[in-house]
Amino acid sequence: MKKRILLVAVLQLFMVFNSCSSDSGSEDPVTTDDLQKGEIKADFIARYSPDDFVINNDDTAFFVGQSSNDKDYIIKFQKIDKNGNLTLLKGITNINLLSSRLAVTPTGDFLIIAYNDESEGDKIFRFENNYTDINLFYIMKPISSPFASKIKLTAITENNDNTYFVFDQGNRHIKRFVPELNTDVFVAGSGKNAIVDGAGLDAGFGSVSKIISHNNALYLIDNLYSENTLASSNLRKLEYVNNQWKVSTLLSTTVTNDAFRDIIFDSKNDLLVLKGKGIYKLNLLDNTLSLFKDGEIKVAAFGKNSSTNITVDFSSLKSFKIKNNDLYLVTTTDFIKISDFQTKFAAVEK
Repeated sequence: MKKRILLVAVLQLFMVFNSCSSDSGSEDPVTTDDLQKGEIKADFIARYSPDDFVINNDDTAFFVGQSSNDKDYIIKFQKIDKNGNLTLLKGITNINLLSSRLAVTPTGDFLIIAYNDESEGDKIFRFENNYTDINLFYIMKPISSPFASKIKLTAITENNDNTYFVFDQGNRHIKRFVPELNTDVFVAGSGKNAIVDGAGLDAGFGSVSKIISHNNALYLIDNLYSENTLASSNLRKLEYVNNQWKVSTLLSTTVTNDAFRDIIFDSKNDLLVLKGKGIYKLNLLDNTLSLFKDGEIKVAAFGKNSSTNITVDFSSLKSFKIKNNDLYLVTTTDFIKISDFQTKFAAVEK
């Protein structure tokens, strides 16, 4: 009798262990059961707020930003894969590279400009030797005029042809950098602090903070300041027409809290604009906006050792990107990825 009782107990214990083992191997680390009501599952929530980021073909995000809690590095260049695994690629001690901007080359190299620095503002740097070094890649040609200001680059984008468009804040010029020829050429800009549509030297710029390239045209966020006060925020287009570069203004606002903060094209070729209370879609036929996403969402991500739950307010987003159906958000404190975001948004809105 004692042997039978012992055998039954052993069998029951075996069944319990076998069930636990089976469950742990088959369950997704994050299931809908882990989420509170109204929460959306995020692929990752990194407690870091990038100054700029790009996404490569295998959905790895590369980003640069200030490191406030690191004693060794002022700035960090890092990558985070689609599963949220974070890797430090390069710790940067050069304070001149604060608030940097990134561009990725067709070969997968990364270029960086010193957004805030006067002494390094005319230079384009490149990460080399498997990201261990930041070396000088190009120095913009000085302007041959006694009235020219020192070149200060504040925006850069790759044009899908191994050439790069940059904005020179010092002289309010758009220029094109051609690495194969080791040169840069003037595109547009009168040099005056003014929002003026036109071609070449007749076009006027304020302060361009963002340039993106799409279908042989450039789209810019151009803010005009008067005595350090925002006078207007403008969404503008630059395209090559009749053998000249023509600048036109698509949208403009004089309301400070409605200024344009970021622009992207999504996988459907829709131009999405971050401004005011959230993200809008711009109809390029008539330059009208329709709301894409506003309000707040509750987001949760679960790691092996910890979980994170935050609320994202779209009115305070710093920047965003969409690749395929994955949404990347940057807040003042966090970097977030939500895959299949449209399906998840629709589920919580029911």
